[in-house]
Formats: sequence, C-alpha cells, structure tokens
Amino acid sequence: MIVSDITLFNTLTAALDGTASQIQLSEQQLSTGRRVNQPSDDPAAYAEIEVLSQQSSAITNDVSIASQVQSQLSTVDNVLSSAGNALDSAVQLATQGADATTSTSQMADLGKEVNALLSQMIGLANSQYDGSYVFSGDKVLTAPYSAAGIYSGGTNGNSVELSDGTSMQVNFNGQLIFGDATTGPIGALSALAAALNAGNKTAVATTLPQLQASIQQIATARAGIGTTINTASAEATNGNSNLVTLSAAINNVSGTDIAKTTLLFQEQSVQQQALVSLGSELNKIPLIDILA
Repeated sequence: MIVSDITLFNTLTAALDGTASQIQLSEQQLSTGRRVNQPSDDPAAYAEIEVLSQQSSAITNDVSIASQVQSQLSTVDNVLSSAGNALDSAVQLATQGADATTSTSQMADLGKEVNALLSQMIGLANSQYDGSYVFSGDKVLTAPYSAAGIYSGGTNGNSVELSDGTSMQVNFNGQLIFGDATTGPIGALSALAAALNAGNKTAVATTLPQLQASIQQIATARAGIGTTINTASAEATNGNSNLVTLSAAINNVSGTDIAKTTLLFQEQSVQQQALVSLGSELNKIPLIDILA
C-alpha cells in the first residue's frame, strides 16, 4: 500500500499537536502537583474533590471560629477571676468592719475601699472583647451597666454555631452573673459600702452571706465558661486533625505521581523532538511530490 507524502504530512501534524497537548498536560500536573485540575481531566474524581474541598472549607471555618471563641472566653474568664478576687477582698473588709473593735472612722475608711471595689466590679461587668460588650447579652454595642450599677443589657446571650451543630455561647446576660444595684455581686458590694459608711456593724455582718453567695455565683459562671472553652479547644484540635485527613484524601484523588509524570514528560519531549526532526525532513520534499 502506497501512502502519499501529503498523508504523511497530515499525520505528522496531528501527532505533533497531540504530543504538544500531552506535554502541556504533564507540565500542568507537574506545576500544580495535581493530575485533576478541571472536570475534563477526570469527571468522577473532580466531583469527589469538590465534595472533599467543601468539607475542608467548612472545617477550616469551624477551626477559626473555635479558636476565636477560646480567645474571647479566656478573656471573659480572666475578667471573672478578677471579679472573684474583688469579692474575696470584700469579705475580708466586711469581716473587719463587723468586728466590735473597729471604730466608726475605720469603718468609713473600709467603706471607701469597698466603693473602689464596687467601681472595679462595674468596670469588669462592662468589659469588651473586639469592640463588643461581653456581658450585655445580645445588645453587644450597649454598655450593660451604669456607674450606679443599673443593668441595661440584653436578656439573651449570643452564641456561635459550627458546621457540626455545636453551639457555644460567647456573650452573656451580665445581670445573671454580676447582678445589679440590689442583687448579686454588685448589690452585695453596694450594701456593704452603705453599711460601712453608716457605721452599722449589724448591717455589715448581714452582707457576708450575700458576698459568699456572690462568690459562688461567679464561680458557677466560670465553670460554665470553662466547659465551653474546653469544647472550643476540642473542636479546634479535632478540626485540625480532620483537615490533615481531608488534605490527604484530596491529594490521594487528585495528586499526581511526580516521578512518574516527570519520566512521562521526558518521554513526551523526546517524542516531540523526533517528530520535529521528521518534519524537518518532510519539508525538504518538493511540493510537487507532496501533492502527488
């Protein structure tokens, strides 16, 4: 069977185009480290990669949120720790103020110290994190307490939710933790300051149970926040572990064998050079012969 020169020329052109496409694909795989970069490379694998990538994106977001929750609640816990220390100091001052040997002027001095603790407590209750009041419930842009200890925050706390359904509270109804001018830690300090300034030892003594209850109130809040911090920490840790697993799964589906692809690329390059060399020889054939 005789094959015309023009047929050989067309076959060579097609072979060169095919080899060029193969080389381009190999170069893309080597530069990206992936054998699947677009749906046409492997439709089934591409669809699987899309699902895995979406899962990875969701978990990455979860890890970011969990880490932020840890940071915010650690700040909140530090605030409550300071509040507990202030109440411990108040108990000592109340005990001293109720002592029969304490004079009226000494009680007045103790009252000034308690007033300072009261101001500190209200300041702690008005703490912010990243521009939001953490003890103002869902009214995060409103300072929860006035200087007189009047609460004006929201009654509902704010929570964040992760893709697995885990919910974590990050803003709190301050009144349930700090009370107000007549209840809770702020109320106890207010009553103690008034009793000391009035020189009323009996009234000072009656604030001690309220102060102890307030210490427990703060401790209970810290316990709940500690549990949430642990949850956030576990979510971040597990999330990072899952990201490693997903990354491996994506690479298993889409990754290319670099050594094998490099060898293939070299073979394709040699093949291309051979075809180019053959083309050069065909170019030497007279046009009349090619058309024959």
